[in-house]
Amino acid sequence: MRVVVDSLLALARWYYSLSLEEVTVGGLTWSYLDSHRPTDEIVVVLHGFSSVKESMLRCIRPLFNDYRVIMPDLPGHGNTSSDLESYRADEQADRLFAFLDRVLPPSRKIHLVGCSMGGMISGVFAARHSDMIASVTLICPAGITMPTKSPIFKVYEETGENHMRVEKPEDFTRLQEYMAFRQRYIPRFIVHFIVREVEKRRDALEKLMRDILLDASVLDDCLDKIHRPCLVVWGNHDKILDISCLEVVKAKIKPHLRVKVVDDAGHIVHQERHWEVAECLVEFLQSLPKSTETPAARSIQGAPNDATTRA
Repeated sequence: MRVVVDSLLALARWYYSLSLEEVTVGGLTWSYLDSHRPTDEIVVVLHGFSSVKESMLRCIRPLFNDYRVIMPDLPGHGNTSSDLESYRADEQADRLFAFLDRVLPPSRKIHLVGCSMGGMISGVFAARHSDMIASVTLICPAGITMPTKSPIFKVYEETGENHMRVEKPEDFTRLQEYMAFRQRYIPRFIVHFIVREVEKRRDALEKLMRDILLDASVLDDCLDKIHRPCLVVWGNHDKILDISCLEVVKAKIKPHLRVKVVDDAGHIVHQERHWEVAECLVEFLQSLPKSTETPAARSIQGAPNDATTRA
């Protein structure tokens, strides 16, 4: 099964004209995809917890024609190093900075896109490295206080059971009920394969879960430090990170915020409604001045103020 999966991933890379790259920075080996498009417009895409770089392909695909796209496996995931003691958001942001410092041209600004855990890291990074950011897109980001607790967090608080933990096929099936708005059919043999792959990364995933819980409100103090155009996307039936988080976002990011609420979508909005996420992402990025424009032009032509739309 591993051979089949690797072959399918290689086929996807070929189809999208992406090269699989590897670089070692500070003793940490990063695996990443790079479109190598010759342009100053660069999009960096960060996946979510217990996922891989390829998981974001469908909602990013329209960007390949006009942007250089870089998609890394985050530390603790995929083929990037996973033998670290801590995966706190600030540490992951520091590691991302070192990685980008190695693979990007000097003084290049990026459009940073992050989903869930990747959104949390993107938010921390954007707050700490504003000079590197042209824009930031947060797709149902972790790290924000939930005014209304999500179903999965209610269970955790009331019983101590962590339904994000997958140890057997039944756990994975239960998790999908939280992740998606409409349940997808996943063949049993694929479920068993996923569970085996999760088990191989058990130590890293346990540390990651621990640190994500410790960072449950890390973005609360970062959002008002994001001074670049910001798009936030949320599925209106998210059972992992409740959509009430948008109340916090809107209170913290005001003059340069655009919000997209996607109907009939859960936490994996980037997969369930990938075409709608792609459409709003393209529209957002195309509304921004190009990297060749002056700082004055950027200040005048930024993203619309606090524009909220629904799919």
